[in-house]
Amino acid sequence: MSYSSVVKTVRILIFFIPVILSAQCNFSISTSQEINDNPFHFPEAESSFISSFNLGVDRKFDSFGIGYYSNYSNFSNLQDRNYYWHQCGFWNSTDNVMVGLYAEQRINKIDYEYFDYSNYNAYIKHKTKLKGINIYSQGSLTLTDYSQLTDLNNILASLGTKFIKSFETKTTLISGVTFNYKNYYSTNLDTTTQSFGMRRWSNIDAVEAYTTQLNYFARIAQSITPTTGLAVQYSGKNIIGGTAKSVRELEYAYGDESEYFDDPISYEGYTYHVQLTQILPLEIMFRASYYYNYKEYPSQGIYTDELTVDENIVRLDKQKILSFYLTKGISLDSKSNYLLNLSLGYQSIINESNSYWYDYKSSQLNLGIDFQF
Repeated sequence: MSYSSVVKTVRILIFFIPVILSAQCNFSISTSQEINDNPFHFPEAESSFISSFNLGVDRKFDSFGIGYYSNYSNFSNLQDRNYYWHQCGFWNSTDNVMVGLYAEQRINKIDYEYFDYSNYNAYIKHKTKLKGINIYSQGSLTLTDYSQLTDLNNILASLGTKFIKSFETKTTLISGVTFNYKNYYSTNLDTTTQSFGMRRWSNIDAVEAYTTQLNYFARIAQSITPTTGLAVQYSGKNIIGGTAKSVRELEYAYGDESEYFDDPISYEGYTYHVQLTQILPLEIMFRASYYYNYKEYPSQGIYTDELTVDENIVRLDKQKILSFYLTKGISLDSKSNYLLNLSLGYQSIINESNSYWYDYKSSQLNLGIDFQF
């Protein structure tokens, strides 16, 4: 962790000390213990036991709220991949409108400092009802700044609307559409070549450093019995302008860590999602989900092996995700001021890709404990 990163972190913590120490705050302390046989989604898997520790504190003053949240993730046999993440936010909400600001930062250990970033987001949300249809609209503007990978610095503008309609048959229809525009404002590419670890990336001369994307989905949820629910969803992504190809040359050099380089704005395709929810005895909730994702990356060529790139073939992924989760909430007092949430989950990912670095399998078993007071 660099000195400047530590200073930034301390400043934020000092700012929030009065809030944390004040009365009437809501606190959350949680931990997650996970066994993952391929946490970084490499073709040659390397497993790790992962421990995550989380702290959250927020307070409301009538319609105004303020919060601070943090996470530290520890990889038992991959200590150089440990990182710290934190976020602070402010918001103001009325019956129909919420506006807010938040800032977040991820700090990695020295060998992976090039993953360090800061993120700043402003958003507005609005809800209304028209002829029995609940309408939720939102817009946001996000600035992401990487401490070392400055070519990835970007501004993301997003505007979307969601519609929800429920029927007496206990059927709920949900649909929505979102427009995204992402611009890599500090891209300054040349013909130099740099290297991180075993993989290489090359900058190329290009002027296109933006992407516009249209997302849409439709979901139907049906209550089958008082304790059983089934939902089916279809969603699609279409790139309607720009592919930021000059920037994407950087991205497929680092693996498939979703928060960085499997950017959801960088691909188009579709997803099928089926979800079954069952309330078990003792009010234990069981949820099973299956996803099939078809993703095309128009800006990326493929790796035919560890080092060879073929830019004439577009990267294509077919991903299958199966997950099972059990959750149980326990109230520790009569007024539910103290809540304990327990969770147990399993997830399996099979990602079939025509690009060497993205053809992988991964599975994880997770145990979570969350205490809210």
